[in-house]
Amino acid sequence: MITVSELKDILTENNEISAYEIVGTVNESRQLFYVGRELETNRSVKTEELTAVVYVDFEEFRGSSTVVITSADDAGSAAEKLKAAVIKAKQAKNPYYPLVEKTENLNAVSASVQDLAQIAKETADAVFKGEEGAESQLNATEVFADHNTVHFLNSNNVEHEYDQYSIFFESVPSYDGEKEDVELYFHKSSGLSQTEKFTDDIRSAMINVKYRYDAVKPEEVKIPENLLIAVKEEMLFSILGNFAQELSYNRQFYKMSHFKIDDTISKVPFDMVLKGVEEGVYGSSPVDGNGIVLKETKVIDQGKAAAYWGNQRFGYYMKEKEITGSYPIAVLENYPIISEEDKNRPVLYIMNFSSPQLESASGYFGGEVRLALLKEGDKITPLTGFSVSGNIYEAINTVRFSEETDVVCSPRGMSFKGPKYLYFDQMKLH
Repeated sequence: MITVSELKDILTENNEISAYEIVGTVNESRQLFYVGRELETNRSVKTEELTAVVYVDFEEFRGSSTVVITSADDAGSAAEKLKAAVIKAKQAKNPYYPLVEKTENLNAVSASVQDLAQIAKETADAVFKGEEGAESQLNATEVFADHNTVHFLNSNNVEHEYDQYSIFFESVPSYDGEKEDVELYFHKSSGLSQTEKFTDDIRSAMINVKYRYDAVKPEEVKIPENLLIAVKEEMLFSILGNFAQELSYNRQFYKMSHFKIDDTISKVPFDMVLKGVEEGVYGSSPVDGNGIVLKETKVIDQGKAAAYWGNQRFGYYMKEKEITGSYPIAVLENYPIISEEDKNRPVLYIMNFSSPQLESASGYFGGEVRLALLKEGDKITPLTGFSVSGNIYEAINTVRFSEETDVVCSPRGMSFKGPKYLYFDQMKLH
């Protein structure tokens, strides 16, 4: 495969290319595959990926196209790919915007390299420790410990090098009962962090799959009035992600947001701080995809919209003086904890949605529930086969936050750090 430096030379030789960005990534991965507790595959993988975003200026427009360079490419084939990218870029008529200018070049590559084999083994051990003593069992487990070394370069001489570590594992807890066998898919993404948390996560998953076996339909029990509904993980991810996006440059530019600066987002005070790096959080990165060095930005301050954020293109369109960049992490801070009185109310904990949904324009959120736990004092009744729904722009005004904290990580977008549960009393059961 050609190098970042060689690709830079090829790009500068093409007179039709107005600007460019290059990202070179070297990924080292240790991967463990288990059936039950038996290790079937122990694999070490190293891959390299090289991409270039080609920008072409014509009339008042700036078009772009992305090229992926593979190990099969030499200088000649890479040059041909770039010529094809120029043609594609001319079909994308975006209003002009500049690339990131040089302010500081970041070198954040760690001098010491973590032992991926050890990290993967410790993760697997923590997972299997969570299975111990459970009525359920793990059918399969896959563990991935990854180290990425990233080299970013653009045509304005912005150049960054940094590394990222991440852990991902997925397991299939199952319970084999007399009437049927049930499974629950469980996965977790993390930065480097203490493995004790993984043990607790799996222990809860092992309990939940037994609850799934015992679950009944809501019509078979009496649903109490004055019910709080608690959501976590994927639904929490969707809710907080939506409020972060409400204040993004692109939603503001396209007039798709419900809020402007100083508007009240929630009558319940809480802060949301966007960050590039947070210890133990998947996707941490000191710079964004356009090469902006990320600095913390508080976008929600005690329930009010405090700042906009976003990438280079839409920041320029919005005429922002200092463009923040695109953040991988949101942290909730300074939020009120649910009261003892509310905690003593009947609470329906939604443990698993089949497919959680949130529609940003209307505010609809909810979905079909695979497993929920109705907690009335010390009594817990597992439920399944129903749906819940609400309007998030109304519900957020009476939200409660759990004292328990969690990190919700997703390869699809932002990761979040904050309360484990959000409690609502403005949702309906169907």
